[in-house]
Amino acid sequence: MEFILTFGSVHRVLKAEGILKEAGVAFRLMPTPKALEKVCDLVILTGEGELFAAKDALFDAGLPPRNIYRREGDDCVKV
Repeated sequence: MEFILTFGSVHRVLKAEGILKEAGVAFRLMPTPKALEKVCDLVILTGEGELFAAKDALFDAGLPPRNIYRREGDDCVKV
């Protein structure tokens, strides 16, 4: 299962990228899926096993995701 983390701006996504790299969390940047409202051009995609580590690292750094979605095929469900 994959999860999408949104941040509302490219600047915040790129800052989150640095935080997650430093924390050793597996993730990838990707364009915002069409199923989500376009708030930003980039989002972070991470697996189920990495979600809690990603959230912990981002919250500890003061940069929590704006929203988190579970990816279900072409659909996204807010969690």
